[in-house]
Amino acid sequence: MGRPKEHGTETRGKLLAAATEIIGREGIGALTVRRVAEQVGTSTRAVYSLFGDKEGLLRALYYVAADGLSQHTNAVPVDADPVRELDALGAAYRAWALENPELYNFFIVGGPEMRPTEEDMAYGFRAFGRIGAAIGRAAALGMFPGRDLQSVGRQMWAVVHGLASLELAGALGDVDEAGQRWRDTMATLQAGYRLPLTN
Repeated sequence: MGRPKEHGTETRGKLLAAATEIIGREGIGALTVRRVAEQVGTSTRAVYSLFGDKEGLLRALYYVAADGLSQHTNAVPVDADPVRELDALGAAYRAWALENPELYNFFIVGGPEMRPTEEDMAYGFRAFGRIGAAIGRAAALGMFPGRDLQSVGRQMWAVVHGLASLELAGALGDVDEAGQRWRDTMATLQAGYRLPLTN
């Protein structure tokens, strides 16, 4: 018989939660293996056993963030009107960012001690699959004339990332004001996308 696992799923979840809290409270630079272990009341050996090292812990957090965004976007019902669906997906992105401010910037930017690999990024981009599908369906109905759809996706991401970052920084007003600014921005963006692309 093999040795039973000393550290399991419950400890792993607690360590990830502690790491998330430290990053949210003090920034990624404050995260150390020892601090995470102490906050959970376990040994550094548990962290090394479950994640390998600090970079492995950060990589696990990246996947937690990616899964969270996927859960939010996948919860949006497929709509017969893909433009209306894009609005709902934008709202889901916003909700995820507001619910997880401590992980948001880390997921988008990473950090000096964990640069996402191509495999990591491919996993992260799965969270945007629903958005890409809605863009494709909208294009089939005549939206985005003359535009490269991959570029459209990145442009939309840039807009919602900017809005989310500004809201998290308190620059869009209270939650109702911020919501109205999100809606105004998305409506303006969609109106522009309906116009033919000119050189």
